[in-house]
Amino acid sequence: MFEDRKLDHIGVMATDSEKDAQWYMDKLGYKLKGKFKSSHGDYFTWFVTNGNVTYEISQRANLDPMLQGKVDHIALTSDDIEADYKYCVDNGYTISTNGIEAIPGRWERGCRFFKVVSPTGEQIEINQDL
Repeated sequence: MFEDRKLDHIGVMATDSEKDAQWYMDKLGYKLKGKFKSSHGDYFTWFVTNGNVTYEISQRANLDPMLQGKVDHIALTSDDIEADYKYCVDNGYTISTNGIEAIPGRWERGCRFFKVVSPTGEQIEINQDL
């Protein structure tokens, strides 16, 4: 079902999302793809890309120090989020989000996503930009 999906982005947690995003751009040559007000406080979520890989750099208040600088999730693309969600539910995947969630202000028309969890706790986000 998901073997042919492209990588959408890699989500990482930072203690200072702006500083981290600026480092990717200044030191690694990444370009700003998008910057959005975070739903986790008075921060911004930054999307930076080199054309092949996109990072979503997020920041949260009171983040567990063990999670800082770590990969939060890996996101795969979806062309039909409803069908993907139904497939995962029907096949017993562990869903870690509250069903299919939406972020209306992200990208031009928003996005919808859900996350599944591997047996060892890795989160895989299935994401559809609208």
